[in-house]
Amino acid sequence: MIKLPERADRISQAAPMRIGFVSIYDVTDARAWSGIPSQILKELRAQGIEVEIISPLSQTIKFLLTPSKLIAKAKGEKRSFDHLPFVLRSYARQIESHIRRHPVDVIFSTSTIPITLLECKAPIIVWTDAVFHLMFDYYGGPFTNMSKDAVDQGKWQEETALERCAIAAYSSTWAMETAKQLTDAAKVRLLPFGSSVPVRHAASDIAASAKRKRETRKNQCELLFVGVDWERKGGETAVKTAQLLNESGIATRLKVVGCRPQAIYPPYVEFAGFIDKNGAEGQERIAAMFREADFFILPTKSEAAGVVFSEASSFGLPSLAYATGGVPDYVRNGVNGECLPAGSPASEFAERIKNWLSDAAQYEALAVRAFGEYEERLNWRKSVERLIQFCRNARDSASSFDQRQNLQAARN
Repeated sequence: MIKLPERADRISQAAPMRIGFVSIYDVTDARAWSGIPSQILKELRAQGIEVEIISPLSQTIKFLLTPSKLIAKAKGEKRSFDHLPFVLRSYARQIESHIRRHPVDVIFSTSTIPITLLECKAPIIVWTDAVFHLMFDYYGGPFTNMSKDAVDQGKWQEETALERCAIAAYSSTWAMETAKQLTDAAKVRLLPFGSSVPVRHAASDIAASAKRKRETRKNQCELLFVGVDWERKGGETAVKTAQLLNESGIATRLKVVGCRPQAIYPPYVEFAGFIDKNGAEGQERIAAMFREADFFILPTKSEAAGVVFSEASSFGLPSLAYATGGVPDYVRNGVNGECLPAGSPASEFAERIKNWLSDAAQYEALAVRAFGEYEERLNWRKSVERLIQFCRNARDSASSFDQRQNLQAARN
């Protein structure tokens, strides 16, 4: 007698699952990509998932590209050589070789690049922050001055990878909506990034801290800016905001973490330099700055995601930013801060801050709501819980499909 296959939704959710975590870079390195892969890995393991690490991938094949890189540099062109088919095939072959020796139920990656040409039976899930189609004329840096050929190559890579995915999750609505236009919208999901700074406090602590700040800082304000790229992250706007607040009678200090520009700034701007969050000392230093600040300000001109906004919310610190890229998913007006229209002058940031500081109860409520955003949405535990469910569903659907195929073969 031929046994009928189980329905996918009846397959036990408690069944063991082995996820193959793919990355070009080392997923255990907390310095890689703002620590996002290492945070996901840590949380997957914390939730009892067996993870087969398939990283870092060898990039030695890129040595063959040295002449092409020199030509592109001479022409002043920028391009991502990771989008070239023979590089993508190298990544795919490495992954395929690994899973032949160490089988997995699901392939997971925080980038579409390494799985673009991957051939495997395991369903592929990607969780990332953007699609190439959004980045090449928006983000600057390596995405500026790209030749038409490079742009076309990048688009082809992205679209090819999306066709291979069972689920494509994105950290913002901005990226998600664009991905829906490039592939089957039914497999595209929204999944925000969490905070990479340890949280050891509760909402009651946030409320008490906010109250203390307003009682002891009647006409004072401390702003915190965290970013490596001073120009793109809007450092000058943050400085101007602090200047306007000081001129209005609110003694304001701006603390800057992550960069130290060459220009000379007034004494109310303090540069803490780069802080390595890999160790306990660095984590405590940055946590102390989040705890003590009144507002987090990052008038970034372009931003795909917002881990640092999740970090600010995790300390009940209201954020001020521009409504650009993926930022509006991390800073919601009146909930955990203010997201101003892109290009708004520093005076608008200063006015929002003065408004929040004018009413102590209003500020305290905002701080508590900010922490609530962290607890409800902007944390790795909840996002990875959903990721695991995506993986289980994809695994079970693939298993059900295989059973139907075997049944059909048996009948034939």
